Amino acid sequence: MIENAPEFMNHLFLKKNKIAFRQYQHDIFEQCKNKNSLVVLPTGLGKTIIAILMISNSLKKYNGKAKTIILAPTRPLVSQHESSCKRFLKIDQEDICLLTGRVKPEQRILAFQKAKVIISTPQVIKNDLMRGRYGLESTALIIFDEAHRAKGNYSYTYISEQYIRTCSDPLILALTASPGKDEEKIQELCHNLYIENIAFKTYNDEDVKNHINDIETITETVELPLYYLEICEIWNHLFKKFLNFFIDRELINPFKKYYSKLDFLHICEDLSFALRYDGYTDNYLEDTESHDDVFHYFQKFIQKIRNNNLNIHSIFSYCSTCISILHAKELLETQDIELFKSFLNRIEYKAAQDNQSAKRISTSKHWNFMKSMLDDEEYSHLTHPKIDKLIEIIDEEQDLYKNRKLIVFTQYREMAELLKKELTLAFADLKINKFIGQASKHDDLGFSQDKQIELLDEFRNGNINILIATSVAEEGLDIPNVDAIIFYEPVPSEIRMIQRRGRTGRARTGRCYILITNSTSDVPFYKAACRKEKNMNIALQYPEDLIPANNFKRNKIDLSNSEKISSDYEILKNFRERRSKEKELLANKAIEEILEEIDNFAQSSKYQKLKECGVTFYHDLLNIDQKQLKSKILKIKGKTTSSQKNPRKRLSKKLKTLINITKIYCKNNRILSSKLKSLANDEDIADHVFHKYLNQACYLGYLKKDKNYIELVEE
Repeated sequence: MIENAPEFMNHLFLKKNKIAFRQYQHDIFEQCKNKNSLVVLPTGLGKTIIAILMISNSLKKYNGKAKTIILAPTRPLVSQHESSCKRFLKIDQEDICLLTGRVKPEQRILAFQKAKVIISTPQVIKNDLMRGRYGLESTALIIFDEAHRAKGNYSYTYISEQYIRTCSDPLILALTASPGKDEEKIQELCHNLYIENIAFKTYNDEDVKNHINDIETITETVELPLYYLEICEIWNHLFKKFLNFFIDRELINPFKKYYSKLDFLHICEDLSFALRYDGYTDNYLEDTESHDDVFHYFQKFIQKIRNNNLNIHSIFSYCSTCISILHAKELLETQDIELFKSFLNRIEYKAAQDNQSAKRISTSKHWNFMKSMLDDEEYSHLTHPKIDKLIEIIDEEQDLYKNRKLIVFTQYREMAELLKKELTLAFADLKINKFIGQASKHDDLGFSQDKQIELLDEFRNGNINILIATSVAEEGLDIPNVDAIIFYEPVPSEIRMIQRRGRTGRARTGRCYILITNSTSDVPFYKAACRKEKNMNIALQYPEDLIPANNFKRNKIDLSNSEKISSDYEILKNFRERRSKEKELLANKAIEEILEEIDNFAQSSKYQKLKECGVTFYHDLLNIDQKQLKSKILKIKGKTTSSQKNPRKRLSKKLKTLINITKIYCKNNRILSSKLKSLANDEDIADHVFHKYLNQACYLGYLKKDKNYIELVEE
């Protein structure tokens, strides 16, 4: 601990007296400045400030010449990081650059070359790296925000791999509030981001307590009314009818207290895997013991299907039926009857399209009886008791705490719209809006990222009192001064639970309300999230057990080449030629990766064992080499010949007409330019657009200018 600690953190590349000194942030920075680090901090403890300190240190280390890249999964988060950098870093505004897919590739190349701090979504950087538009050799630091996403094929994994491979002095800072539910998930994250060090703090740590406010978690339990229970009972009977299909065929445990959609998804996965169990060389089946266990399990699974003479297509179809019924059950019990009715309408529509799974539900006696109940006037005005409880909580927040600023989280967009209507009716004096993601459906347009940023600004500025948000508002967004949040339903994910809860308690003591419907899926979901969070915290207490044996040899980055900055003109001039080579570059990368996989597999004990058992491999028979692969992959990627300079595009009507006129009237593949212009006039191609279409035809390789003549290029 620093004695007589300063009031502010000041540094060569930090604006003076902008960042208040916090001991735990200083300690984490010192711990992370020379090692690839995972920083796990609850929301509101200032992960962004640690990132700013790391950027400042990186700029100092390389005299402001090396680059820093900040990656965040959404554009609102990217925009937020841009604001933080401009607020705290003492560098020219032009040196801070925001890259998104909306920026043209040639402009991204130019911006990347000139900027010191690049802020982007990961997919943009990945795409540019794959196409060779720029490299990471001169990048002294990469910050991965919301680092828990670094799994599977997510772009973070690719970027970190390229960075470690190409940079002589790589430094990674991974930031998250929730790295994973257990030791295995956290280890996967550490492996994918080449982590050497973990810094972990909780709200209970002594050096943190003085900088946070308590968050009181309040569970509010509601009971379903009688009319609701009657509909639920009919729906449960329908589910049991189809559940018996699986019990009778010994495909599911008949003694389970609770069945979820996952049970039937697992049956589908097991069945799919069992049908191809002879290809059991997946990564997670590394050791012989695992191979034998899995091989035996799937042999038994296939044998069970054969012995009972089961129709495989029927099993998949019945799984789909049960998943639909359980989803509708969840909507009815935990959301609102309006969402349930809406889902039933979708089932009816699918049944009309001859979907067998939907027809199985809609032609049952239970369906007809339940539909007649829903049409009855007694059931027409039913609402879920959670809605009344939500209104009661908001009333209490206003009366007891004088609080008029809240976030309500809900799982479904349709529920967000319904809650917006209900709360607008209940609180005419409050401004209420929803906050949803970008994806659009046929009946539900998403919010663009510009719209999301605009709504967040309105909420920060007090122009919106209550924000009804789906999962898009859970990750990392800076929404200050929210004293209460309400979960319309619990979520079974510890990551989402932590992120939702972290939206409150930043400025003052916060309250987190969780609405739970008794005797429904809400109960196990809440318990699951609590259990996962507890397991995560236990795993993080022993970071030495989580970190892979990474031992990097670092050498200072040679920045001599990066100082030779090309002019804007040179970059734009060369870009067209660069684009023509990108497909070949991608193909070559794919070839290298495939050959490497084949080589690695051919040298493995797994390969030798299977060869000894008499297995013949396809690539052994074909003797696949680099030339064959290159030819095939170039063909797949749409590049038929390496000499093709101008790939021919879809032509406009007038452009086709001009080319056809040339074909018809040319002699020895030549026609006078003046004659072609006159003929084009006869076909309604006016003088003022003639040269436009002529230039397009020449650029695309159909025609060629030769003094006063136009030549037809032979195909």
